[in-house]
This record gives sequence, structure tokens and C-alpha cells, in this order.
Amino acid sequence: MINHSISKKIILNLIIRRMKYLFLILSFSCVNQIRSQSNLEKKLTPDSDFDSTINNYQLDYSEKKNWAFRADEDNYQKLISKKSRLKSSETFDVNVFFIHPTTLYTSDKWNSDTSMFGTDGVINLCLKNQVSCFAGIANIYVPHYRQMHIYSYIDTINGYKAYDLAFNDVLQAFKYFIKYLNQGKDFILAGHSQGTNHAMRLITEYLQYNNDISSKLLLSYLIGMNVEKSFSFIPPCESSEDLFCFLSWRTFSENNYPTNWEYGNHISSINPISWTTDSLPSTKNMHQGILLPNGSVMFKNSLSVFNHKGLLWLKRPKNLLLNLYPSKNYHPGDYNLFWNNIRNNLYSRLKNFYVDN
Repeated sequence: MINHSISKKIILNLIIRRMKYLFLILSFSCVNQIRSQSNLEKKLTPDSDFDSTINNYQLDYSEKKNWAFRADEDNYQKLISKKSRLKSSETFDVNVFFIHPTTLYTSDKWNSDTSMFGTDGVINLCLKNQVSCFAGIANIYVPHYRQMHIYSYIDTINGYKAYDLAFNDVLQAFKYFIKYLNQGKDFILAGHSQGTNHAMRLITEYLQYNNDISSKLLLSYLIGMNVEKSFSFIPPCESSEDLFCFLSWRTFSENNYPTNWEYGNHISSINPISWTTDSLPSTKNMHQGILLPNGSVMFKNSLSVFNHKGLLWLKRPKNLLLNLYPSKNYHPGDYNLFWNNIRNNLYSRLKNFYVDN
């Protein structure tokens, strides 16, 4: 006979476990964490025009407090769980300069100030969700910067001024990185969302006029924004082994043409599972898992994506939990969804370049 009380307990436990996984999926990135907080708190936007006298000073990037992470002082293992570390202990003598996305959603100021640098836990979550895919493979450097408020994308008159202030911090941090930290090594430039905007500007306004520096730029991860194929002297990557090129994608559900994002065949998009630029869907057996906030990589072989007019379209997964994600825009998961694929692919690119050749 069936013990109904035991069966109910088993079913209840399964429901609880699945709900926990669902919670993790729905909050799989720092961006979703921010949005969740914004819904709970009073929504704040800048209450006056941009004031150039506020934050009117340069940051000193020789001070550790102005860095969210420095490989020469921080241990990469705090960014990644033991379960997710590569079996090989090989670390390449390559540095990653990573520019984090927007975390300033609820503020009455156009830019964050330095008081947030040590208190914004969401930035640390961004590091664990995004830049962690480089941890243990290359050396990571992440500057703090006085980022612009998310509302800058709407009120562009004040927003451009806030953008300039934020970019100047990134530029000064990068100059310090090149002079004192990189020490002539090859390096990778990476960002997400607002971070990608700054990375693109860094390329077009600084790197292209400095051949000695740009010749050391192995790879650029320009993720989460529309990046034109010809935006700079750096070409788009077209295969899984290319270097001295840039990678870009923005993840949306299949058949979704976003109204507030530019798209078209002039926009670069590469499939972060198959690492091709064609429109063929990747097969699910190529997908290596999704990074969850607890550091676990789960749901392997669950996703298939393909490029379409500068968008990365995600085919509707059969997994019930993944289907419950409440948006057609997977922007918050641009790294998490393909975390292991990104990680293993970078290892392969660098190994092919430094070891196999």
C-alpha cells in the first residue's frame, strides 16, 4: 500500500526544492537583484539637473579602496565556488580589466559617489555572477567608478554629463592599470551593460590612438549592448579560437524584437554556446550550464540559442522552471546563462595561443 503521508511529504519537499531553484533562476544576476530591491524601495530618480560641482575631483587609483577587485591583492577564489573551478590549475599570465554594469537604480543623484564603493554589495554580486567566469584563468582587475544613474539612459541631456564623469573615472583607472598593474602583458577588456558602453568608448577614444597598448588587447567582451560590427578598428570574432577581436551578444527570447534596443545585420552578435556568427541554433548538448547565485552551475544541456539581426534569441527551453522566467529580455543573464561556456572557451583560446602554438 502507498503511504499517503510519506507521499505528501516527498511531494512537498520536491515543490520546496523546485521553488528554491526557481528563486535562484529568477535572481540569477546582479541586475535582477537590483531590480528586486528597486521594487521594494521607493523608486528614486535624480531630483535636479546635473551639477558639475558635485564629484568635481579625480579619483586616486593607487588607493585600494577605489578598486572592487585587484588580482595583486585579492584572492580570485572568493569569486568562485570550489565546484566551478577548472580541473586544470593553469593560470595564464593575462590580465582582465572588467567594467561592472549599472547598480545605481535608486538615488536622487546622477552619479554614485565614493561612499558607495565599500557598501554596495550588489557590485560584489556582479563580480561573482559575471567576472567570475575569468577567475583562475586570468588575473582580474575591476575598478570602482562613479557610475551614472540608470535614468541617464532616459534623460540624455543630463545623462551624457553623468556618462562623461563615469567614463573619466574608467579612463583614469585604465591608465593606472596599464602603467602600474599590467606591466606590458597581454590583457582582456570586458564589461556588461553600462560597463560595455565605457569599454567601447575606451576603445574608440583611447586605445585606437595607442598602438603599443592596443597591440596587447587579446580579446574584448562587449556584452549586453548593441555594438556595431564596424564601431572601431577591432573586428568582431567569428570563431571559437579567434583573438584580437571582440565578442558581443544580447539575449532575448525567440521572436522578440525589442522596441528600445537597436538591432539589424549591422549589429554584431556571436553565439556564446557554439561561438559562431551564423543563424544556426546551437544544440542543447553543447550548453554547459547556468551559474546560480550560490556558485553552482546547473541545468546543463538546457539551452539553445541563435543569432538573428544582431540579437541572440533563446529558444524556449523545455525545462519548466526556466520557462517561468518572467521576461522576454534575458539581459540580466547574459553572463550567467552561458557562464561555463564562456569560461571553458576562454581557457581554450588562451591555451591554443600560448601553449599549443
